[in-house]
Amino acid sequence: MLSLATHPALSGLLSLQPGGVYAVDVPSLAFLLLAGPSAEGAWCAIVGSDRVGVEAAAEAGVALERTVWIPDAGADPASVLGALADSVAIVMVDRVRLPDREAGRLRARLHQRQAALVAVGDWPRADARLRWQDPVWSGPDAGHGHLVSRQVTVVVERGGRVTGSRRLWFPNAEIDVSPVFDDVPLAQQQPQRGIERQAAG
Repeated sequence: MLSLATHPALSGLLSLQPGGVYAVDVPSLAFLLLAGPSAEGAWCAIVGSDRVGVEAAAEAGVALERTVWIPDAGADPASVLGALADSVAIVMVDRVRLPDREAGRLRARLHQRQAALVAVGDWPRADARLRWQDPVWSGPDAGHGHLVSRQVTVVVERGGRVTGSRRLWFPNAEIDVSPVFDDVPLAQQQPQRGIERQAAG
C-alpha cells in the first residue's frame, strides 16, 4: 500500500502514509484525516475523545459503521493503541499521551501493520502537523440567522517548516468540506449569502 486514501479537500496537500503519525490542532481536522480512508472502506478507531460526538465525525465523512469508539483508554493506553494498530487502518487519539519510548514502540507497530495514527495535540516525532488558522463563520440575515458555513486555513508543517496551506469551506452550506477557490466568485461556491464574523475553531 503506497498511501491511505485522502479526503478530496486535502488532495495534493497531504498524503497519509501507512506507518505515519500525524498531529492536529483540533478534533475536526482529525476527523477529516479519518474520512478519506473511511470512505474507501477502511476501519478506524477513535480513542479518548469526549469533547465531540459521533455526529461531528459523521458530518466530516467518517463511516460510523466501520469505526471503533473508545472514550477512555484506561490505565494502559499503550496496550490499547497497540491492539488497535493490529486491527484498524487508522487510529485517532484525543487527550491520550504516551512516553517517548512507548510512542516509539507504537510507531514501529504501526509501520509493521501498515496503519496510521492521528493525534489531537502534540505527539512525539510526528511526520506532519496540521494547524487550524483564521476561522470565519458566515450566516444569513446580517448575522441574525443560523451560522451556515465556515472558512478556515489548514497549514501543514513538516520538521518545523510550513510545507503547504489551503483555505477550506469547513463546512460549506451543504455540510461538506471543500476548497475555497480564489478565482471563483463566492456566490457560486456558497449558495447561502450572509455576513462573516470571526469565531474560534
